[in-house]
Amino acid sequence: MADSRLTSEPGPGRVPPFLTSTSARVLSDTTKSPPVWAPRTPRWTLECFQACALVPVEGGVYQLNRVVDDEFRSSVVRGRGVMQLPSKTLRASYSLEEGKAVEISAGLYDPGPRNIPLQTIQSIVKVPNRVPALYSDNFDQVQTQLGVTADYIYETVEELVYNHPDFGLLNNISPRMQFRVNGPPTPDVLDDLLALAWRRPDMFVMHPEALAAFRKRANAQQLTLEEVELFGNSFTAWRGLPIIATNKLHLVADAGASEATKQGRRVPGETTTSVLLMRLGTAKQGVVCLCDKGTQGTARLAYISVEYMGLGEDALHGYLLTTYLAMAVLSPGAIAHAEVTV
Repeated sequence: MADSRLTSEPGPGRVPPFLTSTSARVLSDTTKSPPVWAPRTPRWTLECFQACALVPVEGGVYQLNRVVDDEFRSSVVRGRGVMQLPSKTLRASYSLEEGKAVEISAGLYDPGPRNIPLQTIQSIVKVPNRVPALYSDNFDQVQTQLGVTADYIYETVEELVYNHPDFGLLNNISPRMQFRVNGPPTPDVLDDLLALAWRRPDMFVMHPEALAAFRKRANAQQLTLEEVELFGNSFTAWRGLPIIATNKLHLVADAGASEATKQGRRVPGETTTSVLLMRLGTAKQGVVCLCDKGTQGTARLAYISVEYMGLGEDALHGYLLTTYLAMAVLSPGAIAHAEVTV
């Protein structure tokens, strides 16, 4: 007779007559993913600034010098034959008869230039002394912690690019370059932005939900939207200019919004957001991103310095992460803003 201990199903207290998967896993290692920080975004606008509009600053302060003249003087004239361009102090002679004096021209500098100080963004990572030695078989625990913290710093940097109370772009737009629309972003809205910031603009920027609303309007009008490639990614474009998405242009609940929207469960049509059009770089007198000349960082932690702070009496290693940031709008016409409803 067969031994029932080998043929019967294992019950409580019984040992199975074979190696189970559960037992086998005791000797098997697992494949581990790196830590995933879910709020991380692509940060495409930071890539654009770093590629086209990064200005290293010495001495911690950027002095923005402008010539005293009104960029927005009206180009409307009462009749034909007006040949002199509007300017306070700049002149040019043309079709001059012999013996006539040439016009005298001078570009007068603003006697009170704006000084934009770099702002410091820092965080400290602390790791117990035993952790790197005991628990770094799969990932270097120190480098992993530095990487996750650096991601948070980069997200903070992109937030400050738009919303810092002093240098944030939304707080440095000329009133003449702004308008409000009681509706979603449409092709007409983007064309109106182009009419304002028409001097060699580089990109539109809007919230992902605003971009979705724009695409829906274009589909409703049976418009085929272009696609352009940037940083190895495909972006929706309008008039040849890429539309960059960022969630740092916030969705703001209207005063009369429902409780659902106020609590984060957005109801369409109850929030406003910003759509920007800007040109980039010093050569175009556009928007520039300011960084510290001495802080280059590494390929993995670009523009972030990491300083070892030593081992304290609490047996914790300390690492100080630092970056510096400010933004400057060189010319008032470099950025246009539309407030829309989504």
